[in-house]
Amino acid sequence: MVKDLSRFLKEGLLEALPPLPPSVNMALAGLMTLVVCVATMAFQMYFPLSQGYINACEGAIYVIALLFGPIIGGIAGGIGSMLANVFLGFNQYALGTLIFKGGEGLAVGLLGYKFRLLFKRWWRLLGIIMCGGISGLILYVGIRYLTGFAEIYGGVQPWWWSSSLFGAYFQYGWWYTLVNVPWWTWLIISSCFGLLFLCLILNVDASVGWSALATIGGGLLIILGYFIIEQFFLGLPGTSIATTTGQILLGIIIAIPIETAMRKISPEIVVQNYSWEKQEK
Repeated sequence: MVKDLSRFLKEGLLEALPPLPPSVNMALAGLMTLVVCVATMAFQMYFPLSQGYINACEGAIYVIALLFGPIIGGIAGGIGSMLANVFLGFNQYALGTLIFKGGEGLAVGLLGYKFRLLFKRWWRLLGIIMCGGISGLILYVGIRYLTGFAEIYGGVQPWWWSSSLFGAYFQYGWWYTLVNVPWWTWLIISSCFGLLFLCLILNVDASVGWSALATIGGGLLIILGYFIIEQFFLGLPGTSIATTTGQILLGIIIAIPIETAMRKISPEIVVQNYSWEKQEK
């Protein structure tokens, strides 16, 4: 019985990883952890009206989890995001981020490749529903919470940032700018994303609707996670739900086109294709 359990776990582990040598998968996990960390730190946007931040972290996690599966997605999402929080000075979120972002990557990876074939006959219909729903949500959240003046910056403060010569420029990181985001920006973004999503469903890959559903499943986990952290551990009112939703939507906008393109360009390294071929034989 122990042998059977060991064999089952080993087969499940191998199935959840790209069909590459173990050393390559280990290096890939480390590289993807760096990608998540850099994506989180390199682009951050603060909206004073809603008092929330958004960054490109979710986009990186979703791409990695959908392409390389739940194990690499969970490792990269949890450790990469935690390191970014530490480097940016948000130490109070570090442990919770490790748990919930890791869980997000794991959930997206599992949903993205493990259960995709079960709903094959519904791919096109699901994609059209997701297209309308996500586009509408981008428009609503964007206009409601992510308009007006926003601070955009990236990187960390260098050790010499407080000097009189460089202090003002590097106060927020390596680069900083203040922009005004009008409401029609989100109308353009939601319309363009909707058209792109529909084009991918009808002409490229009907299963992208399932990829989007997988990312929403992981996104709901991270919304719940940060709500728990802020409400029960930090004593905050939980006002980041709106901007966290915006960050998830930004992640979907980034992830869906990249995942679809990578699956077509390099199918030999993608965990989903390996799983599909194994089940179809």
